[in-house]
Amino acid sequence: MSVRFIIKKLCFVGLFVIVSCDSDDNPSTNNSNQDNQFPDYESTYDVIQVEIFDNYCINCHNLNVPSGNLILTSDTSYVSLVDEIPYHPGTHGIENMKRVSSLSADPSSEHEGLYNSFLLEKIDWNNYDHFINEHNFGFFMPMTEPYLTSGEINFIKEWIKAGAPDTGHVVSLSLLDNIETYDPEFAPLDPPENGIQIHLGPFEVMPQQETEFFYYTALNNDQDVFVNRVEMEMRSGSHHFILYTYPENFEISLAENEYRHLRNEDGSYNESVLSIMQHQIFLSGTQWPELDFTFPDNVGLRIPANTFVDQNTHYLNYTNAPFIGEVYTNLHFMDNQPEHIAEILQLNVVDELYLPPLDTTTIEKIFMFNDILDVYNLNSNEINSVEIFQLFSHAHEKMLTFEIFHIDDDLNTPDQQVYYTNDWEHPPINCYGEGYYEQTGCSFGGNQSIQIYDGEGLKLRATYYNWTNEALEFGFLSTDEMMIAFGYFYTQ
Repeated sequence: MSVRFIIKKLCFVGLFVIVSCDSDDNPSTNNSNQDNQFPDYESTYDVIQVEIFDNYCINCHNLNVPSGNLILTSDTSYVSLVDEIPYHPGTHGIENMKRVSSLSADPSSEHEGLYNSFLLEKIDWNNYDHFINEHNFGFFMPMTEPYLTSGEINFIKEWIKAGAPDTGHVVSLSLLDNIETYDPEFAPLDPPENGIQIHLGPFEVMPQQETEFFYYTALNNDQDVFVNRVEMEMRSGSHHFILYTYPENFEISLAENEYRHLRNEDGSYNESVLSIMQHQIFLSGTQWPELDFTFPDNVGLRIPANTFVDQNTHYLNYTNAPFIGEVYTNLHFMDNQPEHIAEILQLNVVDELYLPPLDTTTIEKIFMFNDILDVYNLNSNEINSVEIFQLFSHAHEKMLTFEIFHIDDDLNTPDQQVYYTNDWEHPPINCYGEGYYEQTGCSFGGNQSIQIYDGEGLKLRATYYNWTNEALEFGFLSTDEMMIAFGYFYTQ
C-alpha cells in the first residue's frame, strides 16, 4: 500500500489532540443583580488592578522601573494595555497582537481577543512549555513566585472575552475561588479510585531531534466501562500525547508494550506504522503538560470490553543534551451506565482543501445538523439536538487563522463565533458546559454546550498562506495541509 494512498485515507482518522455561547449564556454577564455582588470594586477592571496588578506586577512595572516599557500602576495601566502594541523587539509571532485586544467586544469575533492578547501569553502557566519555550516570548510573568492562580488567569480571560472594558462588572468574582498555582515539577498522577492508570516511559529523548512513537497497551477491562473524566500529566518537552483505539472486532496484530517509531533513523516514515494509522480512532489526548477534563453530568465515553489503546507521544528536543520523557494517564469510570453516550466529533475538509502557490486562501465548509449525524450513522428522526461540549482544531504550518461558527439556515441571522485560533501548533481546547472554568487544559469555558438543532450547523473557516512555489492539498506532513474540527458531543 503506497504512502500517498495511506495519507488520503487518513482524512477519516483522528490525527491530533483534544481539546461560545452568547452573552446570555455566560455566567459572567447574565446576572441582573451583579452590581450588588461587587460592593468593594468599581468595575471588573478595578478587581484586576487591585487584586492582580497591585499584588504581582507594579514592583517592576512602574514609572521608576518601566519593565518592557509597560506601566501597570492604577493611573495608567488601562491605557498602557488595551489595544497597545507589545514592546518585545525581535520576537516573531507577535506582529498582529496587542498587549490586550478588545476584539471580543464584537460578538462576531467573540474569541479573537483572547488569542490576540500578548498579556495572556506571558501569564498563563498552562501554556508555559509551548508559548514561552517554543515561541520565545521572553520571561514568564511573574518571574518568581507567587505566580497567578488559575482563578486569576481565568478572571483576566473572561474580562478580555467581554471586550476588555474599563467600566462595568462583566466577570463573576467566584472565578477567583480557584487558587491552584503553577508547579514546574513533574509529579506522577495518583491512580484513580475507580478506573485505570496507564504509564508510558520513562524514555530518553535524544538531542537535536524529534521522537514520536506508538505503544500498544491493554486496558484489561473485562466488561464495557464508561469514562467521565480524563487526566494526563507529561514531562516537559512534549508536543502532543494521544490515546487511539481501533474498531471493535478489527483484526490487528500489534506487539504489546513495544516502541513503534513513526520515523526511521534516516528520517523517512516507517510504512508499517503509517499503514495502521488509517484504522485508528481518536479517544483522548492533549498538547498541554496537564489535562484534567470531566465530562458533563451523566455523559460517558464508552470503552468496550477488552480494549487496547495505542499511546502516541511526540517529544521535541532541540537542545544539546538528552532528556527524559514520561506520561501518566488516568481514565476515571462511572459507577453506572450514563444517560448519554459521548461521541467523538470529527469534521474533515478534504476535497475543498486546495492552496495555490504564493497566495492567501480562505476555505469554508458547512456541516448542518444532518451532516453531523450522518458522519456517525445516527438517526436524525430519533434525535432532537447535538450537544457539543468540547471543540478544537487541527491544521498545519500554512494556517493563519481557524474559526468555527454556529449558524442556522436563516440568512438574516448573524453567525456566532464559537472558536478561534491563530496558532496551528498549539490550538486551544475550548470546553463548553457548567464548571469548565475549573478544567485544567481547557483554554476557555462556556457556560452551556453548543446546541445544534435541525436547520442549524457549524461553519468551519480557515485562512492559509502558501509561501511555496507549489500548490498544496490535504496531506499528513506538516508541510502539507489539513482542516479538521475535533471535539466531543452527545445527543438529546
